[in-house]
Amino acid sequence: MLLYLSKKQICIAITITLLVFLIYCGFIITIFGSLVELYDAIAFALRSGAIGFQLIGILYLLSQLNRVFKDDFPSTTCYQGDDSPYTAVKRILYNSKYFITFIAAFLSPFIIIYTINFLMGNINLLSLTSISPSSILSRVLYDIFIYGVIFTNYVLLGAILWILISMVSAIGEIKNARYGIYDIVDIYCPDRVGGLSPVKKYLFSILYVFLMSITMLMIGHISLLPSFITHALGHGLFRPYSRAIAEFCVLSLFSILGVVLTVIGLNRLCSFCLKKIEERIMGINERYRVFQKKLFAISPDELDIPEEEINNLKSVVEILSNEREKLLRWHSDCSGINVGTAIKIFVAYIPPLVAIAFQVFQLLHYKPT
Repeated sequence: MLLYLSKKQICIAITITLLVFLIYCGFIITIFGSLVELYDAIAFALRSGAIGFQLIGILYLLSQLNRVFKDDFPSTTCYQGDDSPYTAVKRILYNSKYFITFIAAFLSPFIIIYTINFLMGNINLLSLTSISPSSILSRVLYDIFIYGVIFTNYVLLGAILWILISMVSAIGEIKNARYGIYDIVDIYCPDRVGGLSPVKKYLFSILYVFLMSITMLMIGHISLLPSFITHALGHGLFRPYSRAIAEFCVLSLFSILGVVLTVIGLNRLCSFCLKKIEERIMGINERYRVFQKKLFAISPDELDIPEEEINNLKSVVEILSNEREKLLRWHSDCSGINVGTAIKIFVAYIPPLVAIAFQVFQLLHYKPT
C-alpha cells in the first residue's frame, strides 16, 4: 500500500499519529501527574495510530481508483453520452451533498451513544466545580481532545465506507449500461469476471482497509471486559462501560456491513460476465437451430446430396452443441462468491474477528480477585 503513496503523504500521516499520541501523553502527565495504565496507553496508541492508518488508506484508495479505472480498465462508454466508468465512479464518490449526508448518518449512532452516556450521568460536569480553574480548563481541553480524536477516527472510517458504497453503486450504474461495457467483457478470461479482475481486486482493497481500521478501533477497548466485570462486581453497575460496549457492537455491525457490500459489488461485477455468456449462448442457440433444421430437412431418399455436406452439417451442429455446453458450465461457475472469494473474505475478516474473540476470551477466562 505504501508503494503507491508519496513520501510526503506517508510522513504527514506518521507525523499526525505521533503528534496526537504525544499530546495525549502531555495531557495525562499534566492532569494526573503520572502515566496511565499500560492497557490505556496501548488503547490510545491504537486510536491515534488508526488516524494515520486511515489517512494513508484513503489516499491509497483514491490513487488506486485512478489507476484501476484509467490505466487498467478498457476504454468504453456508459449509458450517459460520453460518460465512462471512471467518471461514473467520480460522480458518486465526489458528490459533496451525498457525502455529507452519509457521514452524518454514519456518525448518528455514535452521537446517540455519547448523548445517552451524558444523560446517564457518566459525564459529571458538576464535579469540576470542586477543583481549581486551571485544572478545569485542562480537563475540558482534555475531553475536547479525546472526543475530537474519537470522532476524527469515525469520520475517516465513514469516508472509507463511503468509497466502498460509491464503488458498489457505480458498478450498479455501469451494469445498467445499454452498450459499451459488455463489449469489453472477455468471457474466456480465467478470472471469472470477464477480465475485470482489477475492479475486483480494488473492492477487496477497500474491504481490507475498512476492516483493519475497524480492528484498530475495536482494540481501543482492549481492557473493556475485565474493567466491566471488576466494576460490576464492586458496584453492581455497568453504566460507565455502556458507551464502550455500545461502540464495540456498532463497529461489529459496520464490519459485517462492509463484507455484505463487497459481496454485492462482486455479484454485480460478475453479472457483466454472466450477461455476456447468456448473449453468446443465445447466439449459439440460433445458429444451432438453423443448422439442425437444415440437417433434419435432408430426406434419406435424396441421394443427390453429397455425403461431405451432410458430414459438415453434423460437425457444425456438434461443435455448436459442445460450445453451448461449455458456456453453460462457465455460466454456473461464474458467480460473485466461490471458494477462492469466500477464503479471501474470511481472511479479510480475521482481524476484527480476532478483536471480538479477544474480548470474549477475556470474559470467559477472567478470574476476579
